[in-house]
Amino acid sequence: MRSALVWVLFLSLSACMTGRGKPNQSMGFKQITPALQNEMSYYIKKGCDREYRYFDPEIAQLYSIIPGGAQFYMGENQKGWMYALSSPLIIPYIISFQDGQNSVDYYNFRYTLKYCRDKFKKKSSQASKKKKRKRRRRPSKTPQKSK
Repeated sequence: MRSALVWVLFLSLSACMTGRGKPNQSMGFKQITPALQNEMSYYIKKGCDREYRYFDPEIAQLYSIIPGGAQFYMGENQKGWMYALSSPLIIPYIISFQDGQNSVDYYNFRYTLKYCRDKFKKKSSQASKKKKRKRRRRPSKTPQKSK
C-alpha cells in the first residue's frame, strides 16, 4: 500500500508525464526536431555558422543544483515549481538536471536559427532592392519622337 502511494505521488509530481504527445506545451520537454535540424543545416551551408547563446549553459547547470533552478533561470516557472515541489523524490530531482540542459540547448538553437533567418532575409531583401534599382536605371530602347 505504501509503495502504491509513492508511485502515485511520483507520477503526479514528476515531469515525465507532463507534455507527452504535446510538443508545444510549455511544461513538456524541449526537443530539437528533425525539421529544425534540416533548416539549420541549410543555413550552415549558406554561411551562418556561428552559434548564438540566449542562455548560458554553465549558469543553468549551476542553478540545477537547486531542483527546478535551471527552469526558473529560463523563465519556465511552472516547471520549476513542479521540480521544486517534487524534490523529495529522487527521480524528478535527477530529471531536473537533464531537462534544464535540454531546455538551454533548445532555446539557444532556436535563437541561433532566428538570427540566421533574419540575416538571410535582410540579404535577400537587399539583393532584390538592388535589382529593382538596376531596372529603373536602364534607358528605354524605344526612340522618342521629337516634335
